[in-house]
Amino acid sequence: MGGEVEELLRARRYDEALERILQDYQGKVFRMALTMLRDAGRAEEVTQDIFLKLWRALPAYDGRAALGTWLYTIARNTCLTAVRAAGYRRTSSLDDVMEPGAPTATPLKVSVEQCLERLPEPQRQVITLFYLQDRNVSDVAAMLDLPEGTVKSHLHRARRALAAMMAPRPTAAMPQDGPSAAEGPPARNK
Repeated sequence: MGGEVEELLRARRYDEALERILQDYQGKVFRMALTMLRDAGRAEEVTQDIFLKLWRALPAYDGRAALGTWLYTIARNTCLTAVRAAGYRRTSSLDDVMEPGAPTATPLKVSVEQCLERLPEPQRQVITLFYLQDRNVSDVAAMLDLPEGTVKSHLHRARRALAAMMAPRPTAAMPQDGPSAAEGPPARNK
């Protein structure tokens, strides 16, 4: 795909190049935005912003980086800006605030998406690119502008954290057969 789009860009046929890029990357960019923003509606808006930025930047594309890497960099930076902006505006409803000492419900089953949300941002990005977008370590390193060793460390830590999050939790102690240690041995009848 890269060769065809690059030919279109060299010929200054930006409309056709953008159409081809949209066909090939729109779903991937949306999934990345959804992973980072955790809100489908906001991810759709940001995906549109990403492709608008791409459209404006197409004449400046010089081919030094792979087209997918270049697009990913635009997408990542746009998503990070949206995450920061959302952090400034975040508010909570009074209904969402727990009373001190109120018991909290513990879910029995945790989804992979919920676990991914709990990872630090660099680990979530690496896991998303490596596993969900099927990129190799060197691609992930180039996209995130990180050394390959750092990407491997993030993968290792993220896998460990995900395994711990998804491990079954021990339930309340089950009553044992027979008396408990506090009760002592059973009384003998003489």
